[in-house]
Amino acid sequence: MQDSSKIQKSNSTTSDPKSDALLSFFEEATLLPGPKRIRLHRAMLKMIEQGFWDPGDRLPTDVELTSKLPLSIATVQASLKMLAEQGLITRAKRLGSFIASEEHLPRDYFYFQFINTKTEARLAIKAVDLTIQEITEKGSWSKFLGQREKYLKVSRVLCIGSAFRIQSDFYFANPKVWILKEIPVERLKDLAIQQLIHIRLGLPALRRDWTVSFAELDPIAANKIGVETGTQSQQFDVRVFTGGDIPLVFHRFVVPPNDYSLHIAS
Repeated sequence: MQDSSKIQKSNSTTSDPKSDALLSFFEEATLLPGPKRIRLHRAMLKMIEQGFWDPGDRLPTDVELTSKLPLSIATVQASLKMLAEQGLITRAKRLGSFIASEEHLPRDYFYFQFINTKTEARLAIKAVDLTIQEITEKGSWSKFLGQREKYLKVSRVLCIGSAFRIQSDFYFANPKVWILKEIPVERLKDLAIQQLIHIRLGLPALRRDWTVSFAELDPIAANKIGVETGTQSQQFDVRVFTGGDIPLVFHRFVVPPNDYSLHIAS
C-alpha cells in the first residue's frame, strides 16, 4: 500500500515529461514478475529504447530516482549497475550516470572471456583483422534476421592472449547499420560493435539467445585462425534482439580446441 501511494504522489507532482515517462514505464513494469531492481531496469531500458534519453545525457541522480519512485538507494544502484555492465550507461563518482556515448565506448568489451583455470586470469582479447562487406548468401543469419536481398557482414579475427585465435562474424539486415561502412576499418576493428549500434542508431542489444554446436573448419576459416583444415571447433550462434524483441544481429564465433574455460556474460 505504501508503494502505491508513493507512486500516486509522484504522479501528481511531476511535470517533467521524462519523469512522467519513467514513472509510467515503471508502473507498467510492476505488472510483470521480478524484483524491483529488474522492474526499474526494464523501465530505464524502455526510456533508452524510445529515445527519451540521448547518448551523453545525464541521468537523474540515485537520490532523485528514489524521490520519483518507491525504491531504495540500494535498489536504484543495483539497476544502474546492470545498465553499466551492459554498456548502456557510464557511471563516475561525483559526476553521476550518463547514457553511453561513442567517446566512452569501450575498446575491449566482449561478452565472452577466456580464463586460465590454473591462475583464474582472464586472457586479453585483441582484434587483429577486420573485413566488412555486403553479402547475398543465405544461412542461419537469414533465417533469424528475415529474408533480404543482401546483408552486412562484419568479420573479425580475435587473438586470445598469445594462445590461439577465434573467428567472429556479425550479420545485420537493418539498412541503418550500413553506416558501419563509413567508419575506418582500423578504428572499427577495436570498437564494441553492438554498443556502437546502440549509440549511433538507438538500437540496444536487450536479449541474447544462444546455440552451441561443433563444426569442422573449411580451408578458409582454418587459415584465418591458424589451425588445420577440418579441425573440430565449437561454433556459437548468438541471436541478439533489440526493443520489442525484434531481431538485431546474428553473431557467430568459432573457437578452436584450447585449454581455457569460457565465461559468457548474460
